Amino acid sequence: MKRKNMIVLSNGEEIDLMGTLPINKMVVDALRTRILELEDERDNQQPSKRARVQTTLPMASGSKPAAAHAPSKAEEKKRKLLLKKMFDRLKKECKSDSVKFQGSGKTIKFDEVFEQTDFENLFGGRGFLVQPTPENKPTSTVTIIVFRHTQQVADLFGDEMKALKGNKWSRGGMPARRMGGFFGGGGSTFTKSTKIGACDVQVESLEVTYSKNTMKCALKFEVAQEDAGECDDYW
Repeated sequence: MKRKNMIVLSNGEEIDLMGTLPINKMVVDALRTRILELEDERDNQQPSKRARVQTTLPMASGSKPAAAHAPSKAEEKKRKLLLKKMFDRLKKECKSDSVKFQGSGKTIKFDEVFEQTDFENLFGGRGFLVQPTPENKPTSTVTIIVFRHTQQVADLFGDEMKALKGNKWSRGGMPARRMGGFFGGGGSTFTKSTKIGACDVQVESLEVTYSKNTMKCALKFEVAQEDAGECDDYW
């Protein structure tokens, strides 16, 4: 059991939240984990009114998934194909030159189009329902679901969750001298961001926004390289 006002780092070290906090990746990760644990504890302690309200799409609240109808073999097969399509798109985006891993997290967004039955088959009973709920826009035709941490995203994708790779890039914009200039004098310019090499990437969270009217499903992944604490190579 965690002691009040304490967090435990991945190396087993305990940090007192009432004291001065060192700023490093292990502390940030521990704080993020503790926040998610507290949110789950809060959700589990409060009886959910959602269970008494019939909705088109049953969703999970906190860490306990709501019961959804058992899918047929055809529905399960289609679900796996759609999950694979989404994850393949994510893999492609992670490797693209527009996503430069330089020590900080990145946001990857893209859209899919799903029939409502396919959307319910994909996300029904999973994640944390933000909207619509009895407390938040109960009549909205836009559904928002969040998967708060890596394990929830892994549970969603199941066997389709594979290792992700990206590319580390140096930081551009650093002053650099160059030869030449007026009258043979030296000059200066700025370095460009260059690709350093491959890195492992993990998904930290996912936000799903679905419109019943347009059938558009907007996916927003928060991703980060697993060795983000090693920043020396980025300069």
